[in-house]
Amino acid sequence: MLGVKDQTMRALEFAQQLVAFDSVSRKSNIDVSDYVSNVLKQLQFDVERLEYTDDQGVRKANLVAKRGKGVGGIAYFAHTDVVPADDWSVDFCGAFSPVVKDERLWGRGSCDMKGSLACALAAASEIDPQQQTAPIYIVCSADEEVGMSGARHINQFSKLFDEMVRNETVGIIGEPTELRVVHAHKGGCRVEITAHGKSAHSSTKDGINANWQLIPMLARLREMQLLTERESVYQNAEFDPPTLSGNIVITNQPLAANVTTSLARAAWFLRTMPKVNIQPLLQQVRESCEELGLDCDLRYSIDPLWVDPASPYVQQVLALAGCAKSEVVCYATDGGVLRRLKNLVVCGPGSIEQAHRSDEWISLEQLEKGTALYRRFFEYWGVRG
Repeated sequence: MLGVKDQTMRALEFAQQLVAFDSVSRKSNIDVSDYVSNVLKQLQFDVERLEYTDDQGVRKANLVAKRGKGVGGIAYFAHTDVVPADDWSVDFCGAFSPVVKDERLWGRGSCDMKGSLACALAAASEIDPQQQTAPIYIVCSADEEVGMSGARHINQFSKLFDEMVRNETVGIIGEPTELRVVHAHKGGCRVEITAHGKSAHSSTKDGINANWQLIPMLARLREMQLLTERESVYQNAEFDPPTLSGNIVITNQPLAANVTTSLARAAWFLRTMPKVNIQPLLQQVRESCEELGLDCDLRYSIDPLWVDPASPYVQQVLALAGCAKSEVVCYATDGGVLRRLKNLVVCGPGSIEQAHRSDEWISLEQLEKGTALYRRFFEYWGVRG
């Protein structure tokens, strides 16, 4: 059994290697997946590799790995993609040139969530496969940051994930929670509303500006936004904020001021919650778009996650984590897509407040504690069975 210092160093080594891969979601994650796959094979995992091509024609890879005979056991879930680092602001290292300074590992993805994956790999490396009485699974998805299409692909095509579902494997989503236990989180829904015009030089009468067709719909979206903030039927007091947190992003094409806008699009994003039905809102959007001659496209819908906090599984995770009670969070994870697993919580090293920042980091202390906690999880469900 490794000492605390050795545990930290092994997790740190894995984390540095992982962060060094530029796996921003718009790019391929094949290289980082190759690295993780090789590590898993060295740790005697059998690896199911699921590749697909995303909507932009970019090749992506998911990994679903299993070590140990039998069924049941425990599964750890991570994603290998990261958000863009175009605004990286740290002057002593690049976003993908990780550096340890001030007892922190700095770099894009260090917190969300390559540090967590490093802890899981380090923890698995400390478990003797011969001592396992049940399987340990490690799952790495692509595209979590951009609609979770990697998790959808796993849910649809992975034989090992089907095996987990059939045999009630327990699951840990390793997103950053500072190692607190999360039994519920919000989901997400994105609707795109598009108006079409006609491009022409803006000095002529030939163009048709698409914005004029879109603007009335924006007013209606604002009315719906106010409705959701006013009516309790669209709220869940378990969350803070308790609302759907609607957000609108507007894009125009082309952007030149001397060309009439031929395409205007509003993307409306809602953070869905357990016990809140948004179908009346979506129906109202569809009817308004039809009335105004606009295109309406439900780009994706991600379910919220909710597991009974009083369940034996959540209570056991709390005991192992040394936490008094579980919590809820307002962000989404792959757990919303992988809800066929009934026993699934979120628990990982690092703070969500550090995720996606231009100076992202994770503390070495969290890497140390994360490795120790994941080892306890793996021992409890994988060794003691």
